[in-house]
Amino acid sequence: MVLNKFFINVLIRITLIALSCVALGIILQHLDRGYYFTLAGIIFLIVLQTWLMVNQVNKTNADLEKFFSSVQDHDTSGRFPENAMNSSFKKLHDRMNNLNTVIQNVKIENERTSHFLQSVVDHVDIGLLSFDMNGSIGIYNRVAKRYLNVQQPWQLSSFKTINDEMFKIIHTIKPGQEILHKMNIDNLLQSILIKATELTYESNVIKLVSFQDITNELDKKELDSWQRLVRVLTHEIMNSVSPITSLTSVISGYFKKKDDEIPVPLEKIDRQIVSKTLSGLNTIEETGKGLLDFVDKFRSLTSLPKPNLTKFTIGNLFRKCKILMESNIPNNIKIIASVYPDDIILVADYAQVEQVLINLIKNASEAFSNKNSGTIHLKAFYGDGGILIQVEDNGIGISNDIIEDIFVPFYTTKENGSGIGLSLSKQIMQNHYGTISVNSAPKKGAKFTLKFPL
Repeated sequence: MVLNKFFINVLIRITLIALSCVALGIILQHLDRGYYFTLAGIIFLIVLQTWLMVNQVNKTNADLEKFFSSVQDHDTSGRFPENAMNSSFKKLHDRMNNLNTVIQNVKIENERTSHFLQSVVDHVDIGLLSFDMNGSIGIYNRVAKRYLNVQQPWQLSSFKTINDEMFKIIHTIKPGQEILHKMNIDNLLQSILIKATELTYESNVIKLVSFQDITNELDKKELDSWQRLVRVLTHEIMNSVSPITSLTSVISGYFKKKDDEIPVPLEKIDRQIVSKTLSGLNTIEETGKGLLDFVDKFRSLTSLPKPNLTKFTIGNLFRKCKILMESNIPNNIKIIASVYPDDIILVADYAQVEQVLINLIKNASEAFSNKNSGTIHLKAFYGDGGILIQVEDNGIGISNDIIEDIFVPFYTTKENGSGIGLSLSKQIMQNHYGTISVNSAPKKGAKFTLKFPL
């Protein structure tokens, strides 16, 4: 509406100027009749109309320039006079003032939202730190200040002089990676879980790092794990020690009188007693060997070598595992492998990851005891901020009452199982800063997922 009035005003002035020019032309043709005062009046009107039109356009341009300059400078406090004599200017000023008010309200609302979000970020019990690729810090809440001991840093390099170890972790941690770091805070040793993710904001890559105190959770988990481990160890050791103790008591009874410690005379020791003694000692020896084997297996869990990291394609790893296992599983079980995209490269210890996969495939192949045929599917793909490898079967599944214990060392439901395969797999994944998880239900198969950080 304002633009229409401005256009009409300009059009009227142009029309008047044009008519004045026509009149000027007519007067000039009859100048010999002495229309000098009329000529001067028409020229004055032309100059006046031209000046008024130029002044109106310039004033409009000046007002618009002032308005857009104030918007560009984030200054919405300026006001334009609404009592202008020209109605078109009055409406234009009114619209610009209204727009200024809208922008000012949006700015105030944005500031309120920003303060609210900052309050939320400061309120959470997790430390948050964000920075761009140039090291400029964005988010930095109160918990992060407590952990990092730097009050108001502007650059990531500010942490280097205060805590060089933490600076290296923050600088090198990869998206999706989790690092457990122990640090002394307020004279207490606390376990801090550090995680990172990457966000893209206006073509700028932002790394967001979180710090979470999981000391209580770890203590509870550690206690629970120890209780489960002690139960399993007690069961295994008692299974070995009880027969040894019982046999020792029986054999001892062959060579002493009942209810006292007086040895039996040599002439009363016959061939049958010697035979029973040798049989008992042989049983004790075999049980002792089993106990030593149990100790060796326990030692293997505590002396796992550090990963020897190399680059390899998961497709080649799947092919080798498939060749190795197809000759060791029943013919009615089929192994399928799929990698998407097919050129995924994993940086890990090849032998250890292969050991984990072979153990999972072997366990899956033993889940088809009551089925005529089965399928084991090996999958690899990107997801959840890392590289995921899955071993999925359509076997009998894992019951809910034992699924929490399957990663406990020496826990097994198999008659001849060692109970160290899955616990060893979990330790291997932890050494790779990864995780292993299971999703299963009775009669619906099982799916084990290995997650490696990028």
